[in-house]
Amino acid sequence: MEKISNKQLLTAKNKLIIRERMIHYNQYQNFLTTQSIPYQLLLSIIKKQDEDLASFCQRNYISRSTCFRQTKKLAQYFKDYHITLNLTNLTLTGSEMLIRIMFFNFFWFVSLGESLDDLYFSDDLKALFELYEAEHLKDKYAIGKKQAMLHCKINLLRIKEGHFTDIYELTPTSFIPSGTDLEFFYDFFQLANLKLDILEINSLFYLFYYWPFLNSKSDVQLPIVEHSYLQANNHLKKVLEEFETHCQKYISNFNFHEEPSLHANIYLSLLNFTVFKQKIPLTTFFISTYIQKKYPMIQILATKIESYWKKIANRKNFLWLKNCSSELAFIQACLLYPYYTKLEEDYKLKVGFINVSEYLITYEIFNLGEKIPFIEIEKAHLPLTEQYDFYIIGSPLLIPPELDPAKYAVIDFCRYNDFETALYQRLSHAHHEKLKKQL
Repeated sequence: MEKISNKQLLTAKNKLIIRERMIHYNQYQNFLTTQSIPYQLLLSIIKKQDEDLASFCQRNYISRSTCFRQTKKLAQYFKDYHITLNLTNLTLTGSEMLIRIMFFNFFWFVSLGESLDDLYFSDDLKALFELYEAEHLKDKYAIGKKQAMLHCKINLLRIKEGHFTDIYELTPTSFIPSGTDLEFFYDFFQLANLKLDILEINSLFYLFYYWPFLNSKSDVQLPIVEHSYLQANNHLKKVLEEFETHCQKYISNFNFHEEPSLHANIYLSLLNFTVFKQKIPLTTFFISTYIQKKYPMIQILATKIESYWKKIANRKNFLWLKNCSSELAFIQACLLYPYYTKLEEDYKLKVGFINVSEYLITYEIFNLGEKIPFIEIEKAHLPLTEQYDFYIIGSPLLIPPELDPAKYAVIDFCRYNDFETALYQRLSHAHHEKLKKQL
């Protein structure tokens, strides 16, 4: 608790004081993760903290058998992406770009990169970012800058140990925007006494601008990604245009070109799979089980999308898709889901509202319906002549005797202050159950 809270628990008189809510559950969970053997192993490998497995085990007070047992799932995870973890020598072999991305994923997902803040060049790197930062970007995009610095740290550490980028083996594409001033990179490589390497710069620009998905149309990477898509020699453009036509005809009326960030993300999803020609380690897959459980419509959408990519996988230049079409479809389903829920009527929860003629309550219920994209509310009349998936009832005296209790919610005026929260939970559960029946 002292390590997490940075507060001393023992007083000068050796009295133990533990204050209420000294730490949050998430802080404790994060602490356990950073102290775990798999995470410590990753830090050891990238920082070269230990010569071999014996010294790693000695430093962490564990046996070799314990280390093998506790890192078994980590080794399998690397193997899924054709990366080999050699525990004896504490090395990783395979695509260097994928190795760097996987390091980034773990360090970012667990500590937002803070696990590498103690590197000898961390402060100099931060100062370098501030020195070369464009005036219009100052005090903006803090998360993006933090991600870029983490990529830089990982790249420098790997290069210093003789592990160079393999991006030129993966793709002939240059990801460096035309007219880019490389002065920053001269100083960047000097931090580790390294010479300027244009291939390493290309790999960094790929990681900066093409690996992450956009969060909004205001993201700084959007113009760069759009320019890449519009290049005359972009062989993915035709396939994506076919994909958009397929979506419009068989899935839903997505306005790709009216949603620039969505269009760019769909392009990036295919581009990234095309670069590696295999399943790729996106952090979304870390929580894919949770996503599928919470949002069953995503699986419905992914199945429809995958049918298209399975056809494309029979083409000469896309045979590699046969082994990862489901992963590509899942990622694209996650990207399209927020738009799909608003457009697709068949999967919406049809809600009937049996009112008590109170104008303000009626207004609030229909206003709530407009805020929730997966429901469609309309007035229902007694006796019921039309069937709905769920009912909102203004009084317990109006409940039809034959109605299943799981299919309705009664407005409780004793708890009216927070009725929206409770009602949303009931609606969400009912929608979830409806989707499960359609899977």
